[in-house]
Amino acid sequence: MSYAKRAIKGTTTVFIISIIAAFIGYIIRMVLSRNLTPAEYGLFFSVFTLIHFIAIFKDLGLSSALVKFIPEFQVKKTLGRIKNGIVIVLGFNLISSIVIAMIIFFTSNILAEHYFKDSLAIPVLGLFAIILIVSSFKDTLRNLFNAFQRMLPFSLMYLLENSFILIFIMVFFYFKLSILSPVFAYLASFILLFFVFLPFFLKIYPYFKFKFKFSPQLTKKMFKFGIPLTLAGIGSTVILYTDTLILTYFRPLQEVGIYNVVVPTAMLLDFFNKSVSQVMFPMISELWAKNLKAYVASAVILLQKYSFVLVVPAALIMFSFPGLLLRLLFGEAYASGALALQLLVIGLVFFVVAGINMTVFAGIGKPEISTKIILIGALVNFLTNFYFIPKYGMIGAAITSLASYFLILVLSAFYLTKFIKIIIPWLSWIKIFFSGAVFVLVIYLFKVLLQMNPYLEAVISIIIAGAVYIGLIFLFKVADLAEIRSLLKRGND
Repeated sequence: MSYAKRAIKGTTTVFIISIIAAFIGYIIRMVLSRNLTPAEYGLFFSVFTLIHFIAIFKDLGLSSALVKFIPEFQVKKTLGRIKNGIVIVLGFNLISSIVIAMIIFFTSNILAEHYFKDSLAIPVLGLFAIILIVSSFKDTLRNLFNAFQRMLPFSLMYLLENSFILIFIMVFFYFKLSILSPVFAYLASFILLFFVFLPFFLKIYPYFKFKFKFSPQLTKKMFKFGIPLTLAGIGSTVILYTDTLILTYFRPLQEVGIYNVVVPTAMLLDFFNKSVSQVMFPMISELWAKNLKAYVASAVILLQKYSFVLVVPAALIMFSFPGLLLRLLFGEAYASGALALQLLVIGLVFFVVAGINMTVFAGIGKPEISTKIILIGALVNFLTNFYFIPKYGMIGAAITSLASYFLILVLSAFYLTKFIKIIIPWLSWIKIFFSGAVFVLVIYLFKVLLQMNPYLEAVISIIIAGAVYIGLIFLFKVADLAEIRSLLKRGND
């Protein structure tokens, strides 16, 4: 199968399954929002966010190093080194997660009293510390499917993870475990998921056929690649999670709860970036190892342009109906997050394309470029949060994220041209945003003209605005089917 067809098939598989998994994830949040008070909901996701922020340090980018180097080991037919890499990654993950879990456990009382200001945080923190250890097995297994470019089991793990969590949450809510219900659900789901998918991995790679031999050279190589990605991951985590962490300190938990339905709603747009990146990362690594740089450049140009084409209308639908969307999914209590949602979806449009650029840097073995860019964006986000959040709350948090995402896009596009011979399609991007502006204008025009059920009004206006948007994209010659056919033809060569 050609690289182009593999990319399209893999991206389509991951994207479709991720959308279904995201829908289930939304049902999880809806169940939580209707069984917990906004303050309890805010507390749960405050702890959840803190643990995810800390978890970036348990891996030091070694899992990404596996995804980078396993395709290279396959090309060079040094399959025994794959087991060496797996043991290094899993061993380090377990040791570091145990240390971090112990720190969390022994500081839970202090955190509950002085940071969360709620004693319910103590058992939640303790259980999440255990989850941190258990997740090492699940996360390593999923990254291995990605490294071997087996995108079906890779994406199915995400789908079943959310499905198991939803089932267990409803079971534990039935037994009236309140805020502990989702925590127990995560723990049970991670354990079950690992044992369900382990046999499938053993069919892909005969792990027990090879002997482990510790290689200082390989260990050093993996850390050298992974640590810059960890720094980039810290930056991404700062942008994604410090909003919640700083909101928790300066604002009521109820506002934290509202913001934590706004953020995942906006982050739905990132599924396209994740779907493409998860498929393209190992593939770009393989292409670069084979010195097929021209093919990489062609793929990047198309990805940048068409990712904007696809993401802009989805973002603008959320922008046009923020209150309606939040009421439908979470109830009236969360509708006050509408303006924050509008700001975040604009930022996510920028971040989707920036994310593709970051994947290219990692795939060509330049993760330090991503690190530099992300850390600059994270620093801007972190510093501005301390001004905007105390003054404007979740609106301020959304503003800082939007600015950071735009900065990251500009910097990543600039640096990309230094390593790959491409011209950033700025003109196409301007045409896409103009078409998007017309899309919003048409929606608002029909919202004024149509006085009917708001949901029916939304459907009609979106269909008409979508038709106008598609027409403009082809009129301005942004979409070009011949361009896609040309890439597919080269992929068959």
